[in-house]
Amino acid sequence: MKPKMYPVQVSQLIPLSPHLLRIVVKGSSLKRFPESKEGAHVKVILPNSDGSKPNMRSYTIRWFNSASQELALDFVINRHSGPATNWASQAKLGEHLSIAGPGQLKLTQFNHHSYLLLGDITSVNAINGYVPRLNPQAELRVVIAVPTRADIIELDYHAAENTHWYVEDEATISFAEQVQTIAAGMASDSHIFMGLEASQIRSLRPMLQQDLDFDRLNTFAVGYWKQGVDADRFGAQKKAAPL
Repeated sequence: MKPKMYPVQVSQLIPLSPHLLRIVVKGSSLKRFPESKEGAHVKVILPNSDGSKPNMRSYTIRWFNSASQELALDFVINRHSGPATNWASQAKLGEHLSIAGPGQLKLTQFNHHSYLLLGDITSVNAINGYVPRLNPQAELRVVIAVPTRADIIELDYHAAENTHWYVEDEATISFAEQVQTIAAGMASDSHIFMGLEASQIRSLRPMLQQDLDFDRLNTFAVGYWKQGVDADRFGAQKKAAPL
């Protein structure tokens, strides 16, 4: 089934951190956009003035306001080059683009008793969308990697008790080592979400399943990006060999 398309235009540009820019889009088309999809992804179809095939990239919904017909997405900037990053870095108020979707949430069971959520700067909004849905009595441990301390952003849940930020430029241990320390002692049937770079997911799986004895059937992983591979090629690789 073909996803619905929503013509929109940029209504707000909000710098969040050295590596994150929130772009809010607005349009009357969004009156048909479904509510309560925070944490799911949409496809952003980028404007293309030269007549070539438009670039399309996936971004996670931070929030949607049906009253104002606005949708907020966070773009990683100042880290690498690519069609979406380059567009976001130079986006202008009033600029036209289109949104397609939304897709389905990767994590769908919210009444379990224990959760481990692992992400990086590209998947902060997925974690931010999931946590408010979870059973409030559940054990919850979250680890999010960010490039610098200035990239720690405010979330829509009280993060102080259960969310650990792995600051890459200050780290003295690896992300996997921090995850192992924080996840130790959790129930083996904990539900695990990983929204990370593809090779990081592959390296974490043995540690989680063999060293910490988590059940692989309760692990839900999505590679948000792959080092050294552009999004189009990575998308084809994921179809051929899912993570």
